[in-house]
Parts: sequence; structure tokens; C-alpha cells
Amino acid sequence: MKNFTILENNTDAESPMVGTINNVHTMEGFESRFSQALKEHFDAINIIGYDLPDLFDGSPYYDVVVEVDGIFYEVRILETWNY
Repeated sequence: MKNFTILENNTDAESPMVGTINNVHTMEGFESRFSQALKEHFDAINIIGYDLPDLFDGSPYYDVVVEVDGIFYEVRILETWNY
């Protein structure tokens, strides 16, 4: 089981948090919740244009490009530890 935090990966100093997804057991379980978090954050109906990496390969973060209403955003998916 893993937890992930999603941030907008801006070039400036601010990187607004999109959300945190907890208790991820499979990629399929993450993907639907990831899409829902993006839709709510960007107030969009459709999010297209992203390929999710394997979140279980041991990397501490992943950068993903998503298309929202014709605008491309880069988001960073960070593995998060809760204590």
C-alpha cells in the first residue's frame, strides 16, 4: 500500500497541491482517483493526454503532463509517507 501527493509542477516557486491519494494497492485504483483529483482541481470535465508511469518501481517522484481544456500542465506525483 502506498500514498501519493500530487502537485502542479510550475516553473515558478509556487506548486499548488492537487491532492493526496492514500491507500493505493494497484495502478488501476490509482488511475481513477488521479483523474478525479485532476478534474476537481482544474474544474474540468475531461482530462486527457497522460500516461501514468509504474508507481511501484521505487522512484520517489514522477512527472506527468496532462491536457486540460487544451492547456498542458505538468504535475508531479510524489510518494508520501504518513507517520
